[in-house]
Amino acid sequence: MDATARHRIDPRGRYPEPDVDAASLIDVRHIGRIIRRRAAVIAIILAIAALIALIAYMAAERRYVATAQVALERTAEKVIAEDQVTPTVDPDSAAVDTEVEALRAPALIGAVVDTLRLDRNADFNGGVALPANSNAKPDPIARSRAIGNVLANLTVKRSGLSYAISISYESSSPTLAAQIVNTVAQAYVSRQVGTKSGATKRASRFLEGRLQQMRGQVLSAEKAVADFRAANSLFAASNLSSVSQEGLSNLSTQAAQAQAENAAAQARLSTARSQLARGRSGDELGESLDSPVVSQLRAQRAQIGRDVASLEKRYGPLHPDLQRAQQAQANTDAQIAAEVRRIVANTTIQANIASQRAASLQNSIGRAEGKLAADNNASVRLNELERNAESARTLYRSFLDRYRQTVAQEGLEQSDSYIIAAARVPAAPSAPNPLVYAAAAVVGGLVAAALTVLLMQLLERGLETSDAIEKRLGLSMLASIPDAATLPEYRKGRLPAAPMELILQRPESLFAESFRSLRTSILFATPDQKQRVIAIASSVPGEGKTTTAICLVRSAAVAGISTLLIDCDPRRRATSRQFGGKVSAGLNELLAGQATLEQVLVQDSETGAWLLPQRTDAGDLTLTEGGGFAVLLTQLRERFDLIVLDTAPVLAVDEARVIASMADGVVFLLRWRKTAAKAAEIALNRLGDVDANVLGVALTQVNVVEQARSGFGDAGYYYKDVASYHTA
Repeated sequence: MDATARHRIDPRGRYPEPDVDAASLIDVRHIGRIIRRRAAVIAIILAIAALIALIAYMAAERRYVATAQVALERTAEKVIAEDQVTPTVDPDSAAVDTEVEALRAPALIGAVVDTLRLDRNADFNGGVALPANSNAKPDPIARSRAIGNVLANLTVKRSGLSYAISISYESSSPTLAAQIVNTVAQAYVSRQVGTKSGATKRASRFLEGRLQQMRGQVLSAEKAVADFRAANSLFAASNLSSVSQEGLSNLSTQAAQAQAENAAAQARLSTARSQLARGRSGDELGESLDSPVVSQLRAQRAQIGRDVASLEKRYGPLHPDLQRAQQAQANTDAQIAAEVRRIVANTTIQANIASQRAASLQNSIGRAEGKLAADNNASVRLNELERNAESARTLYRSFLDRYRQTVAQEGLEQSDSYIIAAARVPAAPSAPNPLVYAAAAVVGGLVAAALTVLLMQLLERGLETSDAIEKRLGLSMLASIPDAATLPEYRKGRLPAAPMELILQRPESLFAESFRSLRTSILFATPDQKQRVIAIASSVPGEGKTTTAICLVRSAAVAGISTLLIDCDPRRRATSRQFGGKVSAGLNELLAGQATLEQVLVQDSETGAWLLPQRTDAGDLTLTEGGGFAVLLTQLRERFDLIVLDTAPVLAVDEARVIASMADGVVFLLRWRKTAAKAAEIALNRLGDVDANVLGVALTQVNVVEQARSGFGDAGYYYKDVASYHTA
């Protein structure tokens, strides 16, 4: 394992990280660093967004919303217990949704427009105000435009799962908003009553017309029944029988009675004749004929017979009283005989009459049965006519009852909805909503800030943390060298001395500590070497190579290390200008053999460090040709423990990478947030091409205040925690 590999320490700790795709994870800490770093930019953008939102809020038109509520009637009041022409149905969810759409019907809104004359209002007619003359002919285009404007600002929605519906209207006029909402609600309720009233009237007219037709149909059907009855003599004696049936029934009864009477008369006559033929007395005939006269005469004769018997016992046959009694008895017998003869004659007559009557009734029954058969054939047609008449009467009665019910309902129609709460004139505007504008300002500001910060991050080319260096360049960070001017103790005034003098004047400062940290990193990066040649390199000018090299040498010299700083920049010779002063002989003459090492070395009187400068007025120097510089380094290793090479920028002078390859290690400098990462990659690739041993990266000119705020993960982030250990 080489020195570079040994120096790199896994920043994740001693335990291995699970096998996770780091690219798929969000680096929250990095985002936090960006936010802290760009806090000022974010604050400015948020302030601008808030100002824009405030201006927009102040310039926005004030809008007012008026709201009314209507509810669907669940139980309708019934003045009369009859079915309505338009029945009231218990509302369900679908019915409520349907009524919501009905409240936005153009016909209903048109009625509102007509009521409030909104078609003549400039706000509803595209800015064109029409004369408010009530007799003026309505403009259909203006009316249609007004309906569209009302619908655009009208909101109708169901209140939760209830049967209530909210009607809201937004307008710049609070009074007009309340008027429109209340008119919509009233028109909706009135429209339902009008719909039911119209339906009832239409039903009444329809039923009245149908009743006139059906009355004529009933009369025609009943006349047909009557005419057919008259034509066929089909008169009904009762609900259960006709005249023919009643007549036949009566004749049958009379015939049976006549036959019984005839049989009785014939029996009496036959009895009387048989008794007379046998010579029976009148007494027997009277009893058989059951005559009251005969019975009375028999009673008289019995009395006379008793008188005769009594007289015969008292008188002789010639006694006048006896003779008168006997004469009376004979007269009574004669009367009985005469009455018997009269009764027999009368019985004969009655028997003849009964026989004739029975025969006559039998003939009548025959004729009645023939008539009934004819009537039965005609009754089939009669029944059909009666059924038609009854059907017409039933239908007529049904329509008549419904007509009476419909007429009774006129004027009693009720709406299926009612107004819960009428809209009141809103006292405060609903728009613009300050919370909405505030939210828009926050959201818009955050989005704008995020985009701005993202753009700034994309445009930023530099690196600022050890994590970024390791991820982008694959090298560990050796040290973080602060910009002395950004140290809190020096920000309010000037530096007490130049940066390379602070090493000596402020040895306990953070600036001096950073070079001790760099020296320690170099020491542990090359642990097997006692004499070390370290090249200070960078990709572009302005990275602070000269200051870093001088301060590193001085810091090492103060620590008792034998150090030498060689100015290897043949173009600018900054080290020679700042640290060596004007010399008569330098590296140019040493390599050319025109001067000895002792003649060109310059010692720092304050630290004892040595400098091998170049003449500032000498021409261009080529260090890598001829191998003289490599031989010189070998000689210098025997005398000095630490040799620092201040090289030219790698991308500016190609010879710099050749010189770096001669060193034991290269400290690659990056200016904090300034050096482009791509430039650093190219420079490191060139150093790799010559097998230069890059020990790591040192960040220079670090703003410690900014690093403490946004450099999470670096030691500088905890500057405030350790500031008490460093003195000015």
